[in-house]
Amino acid sequence: MMRDTRERAAYSYVTRQSQDLFFVLSGDGSILEANESARALTGCRENDTFFSDLVVDFAGIFNLADLVEAPDGPQLLNIKTAAGPPQSFDFYFTRVQHIVLAFGRLDAREMEQLQKQMLSLNQELNNLTRELNRKNRELARANEKILALSRTDHLTGLANRAYFSERIEQMISLAVRKSRPLSLIMTDIDQFKTINDTFGHDAGDRVLQGFAGLMKNSTRTEDLVARFGGEEFIILLPLTDICEAHAYAERIRLALPQKDLLQNGHPIFASFGVSQLLPDETSAGLIKRADMALYRAKTSGRNRTVTATGNGAHPSGT
Repeated sequence: MMRDTRERAAYSYVTRQSQDLFFVLSGDGSILEANESARALTGCRENDTFFSDLVVDFAGIFNLADLVEAPDGPQLLNIKTAAGPPQSFDFYFTRVQHIVLAFGRLDAREMEQLQKQMLSLNQELNNLTRELNRKNRELARANEKILALSRTDHLTGLANRAYFSERIEQMISLAVRKSRPLSLIMTDIDQFKTINDTFGHDAGDRVLQGFAGLMKNSTRTEDLVARFGGEEFIILLPLTDICEAHAYAERIRLALPQKDLLQNGHPIFASFGVSQLLPDETSAGLIKRADMALYRAKTSGRNRTVTATGNGAHPSGT
């Protein structure tokens, strides 16, 4: 029983797993059976192919008996392949009653050449993989840069209006789900047209950039400061109620004239409107109430913060 088990295991290995070639031949050299490696390499068809058809330079004069009766040792044969040049194999032939067993192992020189080719191909594949990884990293960085540019105002470096519009919807959804306050500040530089007309547009750009930097430095990492259009800016403050938002606006308003953004001693002022998200309010409603508060700050003397409460607005600070 143990011997039968070993024989079945050996037969299974030779026919299904081994990379060597194994044929069972009839007395006239026709292929009665071939293992998977032999069929895959040569494309032979059992009972329809002669072993001599697979051997290069032996067509017509191939004599199986000579190979079987040859002295001990392998016979070097060049075997045709189905999808490439011939390959050299060391073949052993054994007669068992009326059949011949042919066992072929890749010639050592052929094996060495294949190993070298495999090593070269592996090295090339590794190089290509490293290059692909490098290109993918460069592509990822480029995509990140493109995404950042698409979200950024080129003059001030702040978020642009399109990105703000995307983020406010997300922040409102989060605030509603978590029952947390969310506030908004809208601000506009006072008499900005006069600044441009008096000191030039380059000076106006420096004012916008300086005001943007002041707001960015006066807010938290989680806050979003964006250029809303022209000299108008907007600040989104998560986890912040109306009183805290008012304090942020006042801190920025009072710091602005001290910055000497024109570098000539001429102070710059801004007006602010503040609103807090109401129950069931949309982003448009939140922005509109802050905008109305900002308008009240402008029409009531500028350089002040007006807080919107409900549908109304109340000034604070001068």
